[in-house]
Order: sequence, then C-alpha cells, then structure tokens
Amino acid sequence: MQMRVSPQARKKNPALPEYWQVRAVTYQVEGNEKTVFTSLPASKFSAEQVATLYHERWEIELGFRDIKSSMQDNALTLRSKTVDLVYQELWGLLLAYNVVRREASQAAVAHKRAPSEISFKFACQHIASHLVVMAGAVSPSHTPRRLEELRGSIGVLFITKRPRPARPRAVKMSKTRYPVNRKAAPLK
Repeated sequence: MQMRVSPQARKKNPALPEYWQVRAVTYQVEGNEKTVFTSLPASKFSAEQVATLYHERWEIELGFRDIKSSMQDNALTLRSKTVDLVYQELWGLLLAYNVVRREASQAAVAHKRAPSEISFKFACQHIASHLVVMAGAVSPSHTPRRLEELRGSIGVLFITKRPRPARPRAVKMSKTRYPVNRKAAPLK
C-alpha cells in the first residue's frame, strides 16, 4: 500500500519521496477488529509480531500518560532547571511509577483480580498518603504489616469495566472558524 508523504515532512526534508510503502496489519482484540499501518518489512516481522509490538507500545504510552496526568498533575514541563536535576527528577518519577504499579499489582494478586482493573490515579494518591503515615512510624518493624494493610486497602480502588459507546469516535465540528476571546467582557 502507498501513502503520501505529508507536505510538512517534505518541507523539512525535500529528499523524501512523494509516496512511501506501508503495510496494513489487521487483527482482533476482544472481538473488535483493529488495523495498524507499519513500515516494518513483512519478511522480518509477522503480523502477530507487529500486533504484539503495537500493544506493548500502547502500554508504554498509557504509562507515560499516567505519569504526566496523575503524578505531575498535567504539568507541561519538569520543575528542575539544570540537566542533573532533570535526570534526577525523571528517575524519581520512573521509580515512583514502578513502586505504585508494583504495589497495585501485588494488591490485585491478593484480591485475585487483574492489575489493569486498579485505577492508577487513585492507587497513586492512596499509596502516597499511606507512605506519609508509614514514614512517621516509630518502629520500622511494623513496615511489613503496614504494607499488607496498604495492599488490602487498595482493594477498594478496583474499577468496573465500562461498556464502549455504541457509536464510533468522531471529531466534533467547530462552531466557529474564528478564535474566541474568553476574557472579553459580557455584552450589556
């Protein structure tokens, strides 16, 4: 299959061809048919491998979304100003993300549920509040018991699977072609 190279890409790199070759990989997920376009050669990557790679990549993207929305409160930038502190902040975010995911998955196993059924946002808030309490504990010998209590209390954070909407997603039409001044004074 051929797809046209975007004008923006050709403007950045005029050496690009007008068309590029892609292949469509179609597969089933929970009864729904999905199609992925890829430039990976069919001789090296089977359709099953492409589908698996796509899902792994999708899980990574969801992890990034969780970090940005739940752990950083939708901040557009990091707080650090120097390169070393940016690295430190990124490592801290990744470490905290993995701690929350691990504790949530341990709680899911304890409750005989899938780890994906626990809300990351609420698990993050719940674990953060418990860690503050645990940090103030007098005796470190109580930590294993408190971790067990934490995993038991995460059980209330399971989310129910919502049904998919009956109609497919669509881009809504804009009501106006002109920018709206939201700071304008109301008409009298």
